Amino acid sequence: MSYDTVVVGYDGSSDADRAVEVAADQVAPDGTVHVVTAFHPESTTRLMQQVKELPEEFRYTYDPAAAEKERQHPALERLRGRGTRCEGHIVADDPAAAIIDVSEREGATLVVVGSRGLGRVQRFLRGSVSARVAAHAPMSVLIVHDPSDT
Repeated sequence: MSYDTVVVGYDGSSDADRAVEVAADQVAPDGTVHVVTAFHPESTTRLMQQVKELPEEFRYTYDPAAAEKERQHPALERLRGRGTRCEGHIVADDPAAAIIDVSEREGATLVVVGSRGLGRVQRFLRGSVSARVAAHAPMSVLIVHDPSDT
């Protein structure tokens, strides 16, 4: 079964790399993979301090999401290299919420996320992005596990 619109969460990890490959395998030949990278924005105070520290000629070109765009770039290039149509989305939000929001906005029929395999304590304290997406997404969710974890 192929899906017309697939959303994949991407944070630059090896789990996310595997999820991108699976998303490319699942999308229809004329479909689109939407790659979502989420980040927590700096506070306004911290952002203003960073801008003040820049030379004047660069102050109007400052992009607080530049690092995330750079992190996402290899995933988009990998998809394009496979001949897969793709779009990148950089979202200032919680990762699970960002993935679900983009999925709903783009009309996704499948969401693909990697599973980090957090330990019990970390999972309790931080929660799992993949578990939250699976619990709250109104479309099918495919969680990609690391084969070495089995």
